[in-house]
Amino acid sequence: MVMITASAAHIGLQTDYMARYVLRSAPTPYRVLELYFCTIFTLEIALRIYAYRRKFLRMHGWAWNAFDAVLVASQLLEEIMLAIASTESTAQDVEAWNTGYLLRTARVLRAIRAIRVLHMARFTNELRLIMSCIVHSIRSFVWASALLLLMIYVMSIYIVQVVHVHRLDTTSATGELTSWYGSVPRAVLSLFQGLTGGLDWDVLISPLIEHISPWLGLTFSLYTLFAILAVMNVVTALFVESAIQRAEQVKEVQSVDQAMRLFKSLDMNQSGHITFDDLNDHLETSEVQEFFRSIDVDVSEAKCLFDMLDVNDTGSIEFEEFLNGCLRLQGPAKAIDLLLVAREMRANLEVQSMLLRNSFRVVDAPALPKFNGLPEPGVSHSSLS
Repeated sequence: MVMITASAAHIGLQTDYMARYVLRSAPTPYRVLELYFCTIFTLEIALRIYAYRRKFLRMHGWAWNAFDAVLVASQLLEEIMLAIASTESTAQDVEAWNTGYLLRTARVLRAIRAIRVLHMARFTNELRLIMSCIVHSIRSFVWASALLLLMIYVMSIYIVQVVHVHRLDTTSATGELTSWYGSVPRAVLSLFQGLTGGLDWDVLISPLIEHISPWLGLTFSLYTLFAILAVMNVVTALFVESAIQRAEQVKEVQSVDQAMRLFKSLDMNQSGHITFDDLNDHLETSEVQEFFRSIDVDVSEAKCLFDMLDVNDTGSIEFEEFLNGCLRLQGPAKAIDLLLVAREMRANLEVQSMLLRNSFRVVDAPALPKFNGLPEPGVSHSSLS
């Protein structure tokens, strides 16, 4: 992460220095640093490809691997272009390279490399959550933008038509009208600026009221009122809902990762299950305490938690039991959890009712005849009857 931050800072400083002093090529110290970063990142991506081989684009986090590979390839391509340009024999050829398509492409690639700083999101959960929410909201953003632009486009056509008729019927100066509503593209831009704060919408409505009609100003006001209070608020709510849903999904994935890491750290012998002794021996570690805080359970209640997760009462917990229990403990109770509790309570009540009925049946049974012992000698069996 330090190298990524240093590389991004180097690109910014180099660009600023060349712009301040209007230089065609970077000074030697900047070039040395640029070659150093290129070498480090190239070796790093080469080692990763060598280590993972075919899994490089199939493993977990393959998108980041592809992202890094593209950035390293762009940096190597830029260095090749600069090397070709610097080996030209004459100053005239160098000038041609500097003003040519190849060098302009190299400068664009240099700017693209600055986005490597996004790689820091891999090391920070908060940044990763924000980026994931933004990416997840792109689809909603596209459709919301399409709806907003469609509404602006329809209103722009109406205003441009009214302004066009007014310009045909009058000879007075209409500079402001022409400036804001002289064409459909200009009207679309003006209305977009009015909605997004690029222009004060009073500047846009005043020429319509002064030169055409107050009724047109009223129409414009109603359009602005509807766009700001209805459309923009609905769009904002849509983005918020999408971000909340994505945040819950990301947190669930992070919870699964945390549970997997914790289970592996507790399963020292890699047997596939853990006992309470394994958990008790690691209660003082930061990883276990962080896990208990995430599920809002005190460390002193570890035994109770273990018994709850051990649904089979085997004295050990398998990974599937551990993971399912952790996911259920995080967050509020769901409807399915309440239904399961109600079902278990109903089953327990039925068992208790059956036991009570059997107990009452035994108590209410008729008494057996008393046994008075063996008959005395000489007494027949008939006399006993």
